[in-house]
Amino acid sequence: MTEERKRAPRDPAGRKKAIELAAAELIALEGTKKLTHRRVAEHAGVPLGSTTQYFSSIDGLRRAGLAVLAQQVEEDYEGMFRRIREQGGTADAFADELVAYLADTKQVNADAAFVAAAVHDPAIRQLYRDACDFAVAQCLPFMDETQARAFVIYLDGLTMDACLLDNPADPDHVRFAVHAIMGTTPTAG
Repeated sequence: MTEERKRAPRDPAGRKKAIELAAAELIALEGTKKLTHRRVAEHAGVPLGSTTQYFSSIDGLRRAGLAVLAQQVEEDYEGMFRRIREQGGTADAFADELVAYLADTKQVNADAAFVAAAVHDPAIRQLYRDACDFAVAQCLPFMDETQARAFVIYLDGLTMDACLLDNPADPDHVRFAVHAIMGTTPTAG
């Protein structure tokens, strides 16, 4: 009696998710210009035909990867604002979270790739607007709307600055700016 080789169970949803995640990772590492079905398939460890089966156009594949990045941005914001709330929502808590964020080069690059894609793609632009609105809403318990929008704009500027200059902002400058946005005085030390 010969033993039949068992086939792995088909998992179309899992395969599609792996393709979307691979596209997101490549976009975060290299931007959208080099994204191809072949590179995504290799990165995901799936046959090339799988990428074209789920995403017939490169634009669809790119948008799926960017949607994953948008979800990651929202999850990152949720974590950041949860930690800020746990620390009492002070300007120092906001500044500490920004400094920690800037130290995560992978996250900064992913966020910058997402923002850059939003410049040219209206569908991604809406995802970006949603992420900004979410961040503003999270700030509102600790500052007014004008301050919250200024904080989000500052966060975007820090993201681009860290990505383009390969050098995150000085923590003392971040602390100064956040205190200025919130209208508070930095503590000594």
